[in-house]
Amino acid sequence: MEMLQILENAILNPDPNKRTEAELKLAEASNNHFPEYMNLLADAVANQDAKREVRMLAAIGLKNQLTSKEDKNRIAQAQRWAALNTELKQKIKDISLKTLGDSDDKVGASSAQLVAAIANIELPKSEWPDLIPIIIENTKPENSVNLKKTSHTAIGYICENADPNNPAIIAQANGILIAIIQGVQSSETSKEVSLAALNALFSSLDFIKHNFEKEGERNYIMQVVCEATQADDNELQASAFGCLARIMSLYYRYMSLYMEKALYGLTVSGMQSDDEKVACMAVEFWSTVCEEELEVAYRREDLGLGAAQTDSRPDLVSYNFALVAIQDVLPTLLTLLTRQNEDPEDDDWSVAMAAGACLQLFAQNVGNYIVEPTVHFVAANIADANSWRNREAAVMAFGSILENPDIDNLKDVIPQALQPILGLINDDVLQVKETVAWCLGRIADLVIAAIDPSNLPAILEALVTGLQDHPKVSTNCCWALINILEKLCPNASFEDSSVMSPFYATIVPILIQLTGKNDNEFSSRASAYEALSTFVTHSANDTMPVVQNIATEVLSRLETTISMQSQVSNSEDRGNLEELQINILSLLTNVIRRLSNDVAQAADNLMSMFLKLLSAQEKNSLIEEDIFIAISAVAGAVGSGFNKYMGAFLPYLTQALQNTDSPTCNTAVGLVADLSQSLGLGLMEYLDGLMNILGANLNNAEVRKELRPAILSCFGDVATSIGSAFQPYLDIVMQICIHASQIEPEDQSIEAVDYVLNVKESVLDCFVGIVGGLGDHPAAIHPYIGAIFQFLERVASDINMSATDAVCRSATGLLGDLAAMYPQGEFKQAYLQPWITEFIKKTRSNQYFEDKTREAARWARDQQKKQMAL
Repeated sequence: MEMLQILENAILNPDPNKRTEAELKLAEASNNHFPEYMNLLADAVANQDAKREVRMLAAIGLKNQLTSKEDKNRIAQAQRWAALNTELKQKIKDISLKTLGDSDDKVGASSAQLVAAIANIELPKSEWPDLIPIIIENTKPENSVNLKKTSHTAIGYICENADPNNPAIIAQANGILIAIIQGVQSSETSKEVSLAALNALFSSLDFIKHNFEKEGERNYIMQVVCEATQADDNELQASAFGCLARIMSLYYRYMSLYMEKALYGLTVSGMQSDDEKVACMAVEFWSTVCEEELEVAYRREDLGLGAAQTDSRPDLVSYNFALVAIQDVLPTLLTLLTRQNEDPEDDDWSVAMAAGACLQLFAQNVGNYIVEPTVHFVAANIADANSWRNREAAVMAFGSILENPDIDNLKDVIPQALQPILGLINDDVLQVKETVAWCLGRIADLVIAAIDPSNLPAILEALVTGLQDHPKVSTNCCWALINILEKLCPNASFEDSSVMSPFYATIVPILIQLTGKNDNEFSSRASAYEALSTFVTHSANDTMPVVQNIATEVLSRLETTISMQSQVSNSEDRGNLEELQINILSLLTNVIRRLSNDVAQAADNLMSMFLKLLSAQEKNSLIEEDIFIAISAVAGAVGSGFNKYMGAFLPYLTQALQNTDSPTCNTAVGLVADLSQSLGLGLMEYLDGLMNILGANLNNAEVRKELRPAILSCFGDVATSIGSAFQPYLDIVMQICIHASQIEPEDQSIEAVDYVLNVKESVLDCFVGIVGGLGDHPAAIHPYIGAIFQFLERVASDINMSATDAVCRSATGLLGDLAAMYPQGEFKQAYLQPWITEFIKKTRSNQYFEDKTREAARWARDQQKKQMAL
C-alpha cells in the first residue's frame, strides 16, 4: 500500500509539501531501486481497488521511464528496460495489455501510452511478436468498446513515435492496417471506436506505404475513408477529411483516379459544412493539394524541366488538381472567407483563416487563373456598408492572391483596389482595419513594383493612421512599413537620399512613441522596435539626424532598464524587463552598425552598459545572446580599438564559450570570428585560450551538434584575419576538417541529412578561409592539397551541395585560388580531372545562381586553363 499512498500524495494531496515529498520519493525509487519501482508501479496499474488517478499516474509513470524527447535519454531508458529480468518485463507487458480493456476508459487510455512506449523499444528489435496479433484480436467487433478504442489509441501512439523506415516496424504494417480497418469500417457502431481508429490511421499512413502501392488494398483504404467523410457525426467527418489530407500529402501520385471519382465532390461538400472543424479539415485537403503541386513544380524547376516536359519519375508529375477544380473550389473558398470569428480578440483558427491560407496556396499554384474571379468577388463586397464580414473578406481575398500571378496581370488591378482598401483603414470594425493593414503589408512585400510611386504618400498616410490604432492594427502596419523599406530602399545606407527619406520625420516619432508603451499587447511594442530598426538599417545619409535622435533615445532607455533591474521582484516582471531589453538591444545594434565610425566616442559608455548587463544576468538568460550581438557591432565599428575592452570582456566570452548547453555559445563562437576581423593580429594575445576552448568543444562528444559547424566556420574566419600567424594551429585544424568532411548521415531523416550538409559547408568555409589567409605561404598548405581536392570532388558530386549557390561560389573560388597559389603547375594533374571542368561549367551556366557565383566559376576556369597550359 505504500506505493499507492505515495502516488496518491503526489497527485491528490492538497498540501504542496506532501506532494513534493511524494515526488522526491518516486524520483529516488526510480533512480536507485529501478526494478522494484517498476514492479510496484505495475501492481498499482493492475489494482482495481486503487483510485482512478493513482492507476493513471502509475501507468504514465511507467511510460515516462521508457520514453523521452531527448535521444540520449531515450537510448539510456531503452537500455535500462532491456536490462530488467524477463519475468518482470513480461509482467509489465501483460498488465499493460490487460488494462487496455479496463472498465475505466481513462485508465485504459493511460495504458495505451504505456503499451506504445514498450512497443517503440521492442518492435524495432523484432521483440514482443505477439503484440500486433493481440491488438488485432482486441479490435474485433465483438469486443468491448473500451478495449477496441484503447487498442486503436495504442496503435496511433506506436505509429506516431516509431521510425517508418525501420524494417521490423514495416513488417507489422499489415497487422496494423487490419486492426485499424476493423474500426474505420461503417459497420462499427461506436463513434468513439471509429474516431480512435481514424486517428490511428492518420498516424499509420507512413507505415503502410507498401499496402498503398497495391491497387486493391489502396482502393479499400480509400473507400472506407471516403465513407467516413459521410458519417452522421461531425467529429468522424473531420477526422476522415484529415486522413484524406494526409493521404494526399504522402501519396499524391496515386490520387488521380480518386479525385475524379469522389474526392472533388466530397471535399467541396465538406468545405460547405456548417461544422467549423469539418469545413476546416476539408479546406486543409485543398491546401495539401496545392502544397504537393507546388513541391512538384519546385523539384522540376531545380532540375531545369519546363512545364511541358515529361519525366519518368513519379515525383515529378503534376496532375494539376487545383487548376482543374478551380471553378468549384474557388467560389467556395471565397464564400468561406465571410465566416470570421465574431470576437475581434479571438485568434483561434477559424474557417475564414483556413480559407485565406488555402487561397494563398491556390494563387501560388495556379497563378493568373485566380485573379479575375477573385477581383469580381472583391468588387462585389469591398464597399458593402451593411456587412463588415463581406468588407473584411474582400480585403482578405485581395491580399491572398498577390503571390505568383504576373505583375503585369496585377498592374491594372491593384490601383483599382488600392483606393477603397486604403479607405477602410478608418473602418468602424477592428477586423476590417487589421486585415487592411495586413493586405498593405502583402502588397508591399510581393507586388511593390505594381504600385505607382505617386500612391506611396497615400499608403504611408494610411499606415500612420493604423499605427495609432488598436495594437493588432499597429502590429500589421509595422510589418507593412518594414516591407516597404526593404523593397524600396535596399541600398539606402549607401545613398544620399531615398524615396522614404521625406517621411522619416513623420513616421519615426510615432514609432518611438509606440516603443515607449508599458505593454506589448499583440506584439505591438516589439513590432514597433523592429520597424524602427528597419528605418535605421535602410536610412539614407540625409536622415542621419533622425537616426542620431533614435540613438540618443535608445541609449537613455537602456540605462533606465539597467537601473530597473534591482527593482524586479518576481519572475513575470523579470521576463517583461528582459523582453524589453532584448528589443532595445536589437535596435541599438542596428544603430551602432549604421553609425559605424561615429560610434567611437560612445564606445566606452556602450561597453560599460553591456558589461553591467552581462554581470547582472543569471546563467542561460535569453538576453545574453543579444548583448553579445551588440558587442559584436561595437567591435565592428571601432575595429582594433576594441582591444581596450578585451580584458574586461574576456571572462564573459570565455564563460559563454564553455557553456555549451546555452544558445549563447553559438553566438559567442560567431563573436570570436567577428573579433578576429576587428582585432586582426591584436587577437593573438588571447587566441591560444580561445582556440583551446573551441577545440575542446569539438572533441566533446556530448556537445550540441549545431555548435560544430559554427566552430569550423570560425576557424576559417580566424585564419583569414590573422594570415600567417595561423600556422601554429594549421595542422590540428586541417585534421579536424578532413575528419569532419567524411561524416555521413546517421539515417535518412531530414535533420540528419541537413546536419551533415551544414558540417560540410562549414568545412568548405574553413578551407576557403585558410587558403585565403595563407595565400602567400603555399608551402604551409601543400601537405593538405590532396585532401582538399578529394573534398571538392565530393562537393561537386553531391546533388544538394552542387545545387547550392553559396557552396558553388566558395568551391569554384577555392579551385581558382589554389591554382593561382601554385603557378608553376605543381598540381597540374589535379586540374586535368574531368570533374573539375564539368563542375565549373555547370556552375558557370546555372541561370539561377547569382552573378558573383558565375563570376567565381569564370575565374576558376581561367586559372584552370593556365594550369593545363603549363
